[in-house]
Amino acid sequence: MGYQFFRKNVYARRGAHKWRSKRRNPSLFNIRDEMVRAPHACSHVAEPREPRVLFGRSPIESFALASTRADQAVDQRGHKLRCDSPVVAVGVASWPDTVAEIESDPQKMAEYEHWRALTIAWLADKWGENLQCVVEHLDEPHPHVHWVVTPDLQENRLLQIQSVHPGYEANAASKARGETKREQKQAYKAAMKALQDDYYENVAAHCGLTRLGPRRQRLNREEWTEQQRQAKSLANARASLMADLDKAKAQAKQVIDDRIAKTQAEAQARVTDVTMQMHQRIEAVKQKARQRISEQQKVTTKLESELTLKEEALRSALALLEEYGIGLPSPS
Repeated sequence: MGYQFFRKNVYARRGAHKWRSKRRNPSLFNIRDEMVRAPHACSHVAEPREPRVLFGRSPIESFALASTRADQAVDQRGHKLRCDSPVVAVGVASWPDTVAEIESDPQKMAEYEHWRALTIAWLADKWGENLQCVVEHLDEPHPHVHWVVTPDLQENRLLQIQSVHPGYEANAASKARGETKREQKQAYKAAMKALQDDYYENVAAHCGLTRLGPRRQRLNREEWTEQQRQAKSLANARASLMADLDKAKAQAKQVIDDRIAKTQAEAQARVTDVTMQMHQRIEAVKQKARQRISEQQKVTTKLESELTLKEEALRSALALLEEYGIGLPSPS
């Protein structure tokens, strides 16, 4: 394995002059062209390949957004933002195996893809909606990813690069406290070291990478090999621990699901029982009602029969009276 390589820089629409030089630092447009492999910007690449967008929008759109916001922004005095003011943060992270190695060895490819996925997840968690894109390059000796982070244009039209760069944020906070230039620089370095540590804890350490390389630690080859072995062992131990944790979570979820299913089944059984009792009660009420109706129908039928007999007897009596010439008085 190897050690982590992770950098983050800021860029302006026009690069500022280098110290005591007429030459300028790269602009965001220079970085954009190199990232998309524009012919004039990739002379360092023997056989350029089309970059692959792993997350978000294209680099062209990402840098265009940064440039547009910068054109609309103002400084603290309300003046148009200087063209050499940093307006976008761009980072790069590299994997220690070569492109040839990962493309010829499925195991090494799996390790690289695991690192790549952890890196993207960490970036998305760190910068949220300000993370515009993550791009993969596989046409240089070592596979690596670039990312673009843009600060929001605030309602007062301020565009503060410190909102997406911890070093600038720490520097600005130190300056606001009235600290010296030296203290501001120390605050910047401490914040960037903390960023490297955070990346190591959440990404590199899970992939068997060391925090620092042998030169920075002044290790001989034997010591460096042993540290790499320990880092890989630690990564394997963490992977095993995470696998055990995932297994425990799955078991716990299964227990919970079983309990929920049992509770739901018991509840459903109670609901079914209550429903059956209600149906039985309703059916009993219906039966009583049908019985009452039947009895009422019998009474009605009997009364109708009696009434019919009385009507027939009355007609017979009237007919007999008429036969003997006895008529009933007409109603007055």
